[in-house]
Amino acid sequence: MVRRKRFSRRGRRKPSIPTEELKLNTLITQTKVTFPNGEEKSVYSDGTVVTLETSGQRLILLPNGQKEIHTASFKRREYPDGTSKTVFNDGRQETVHANGRIRKKDANGNLISDVIIDHTGKVVHNYLNKLR
Repeated sequence: MVRRKRFSRRGRRKPSIPTEELKLNTLITQTKVTFPNGEEKSVYSDGTVVTLETSGQRLILLPNGQKEIHTASFKRREYPDGTSKTVFNDGRQETVHANGRIRKKDANGNLISDVIIDHTGKVVHNYLNKLR
């Protein structure tokens, strides 16, 4: 059981109320909830929701429908139209568009691969053939 810590405006501690979660309000812009399993969830006044899981993965839900996933090995942003962009720790980037287009860049930003793949996994179009 976690106890809720409450303070008055003068910094004096108010009586604790036993609860299963800990809510902490900071300057009315963020509400932070800590669950008994160690997971933390922060809700901001602009509608952004940040969840920190016990595995270390951070999930950010933005009010415009975008979603960010931060792990130890990569950061990924997923857009409402189905496009996702992943940046790996070594600097490599991969963008997957909803129409099947996949663009890969190395750590220096050089384009490695730019193809469209259909639903069967077959390469339909290779953009790099036009560039070379």
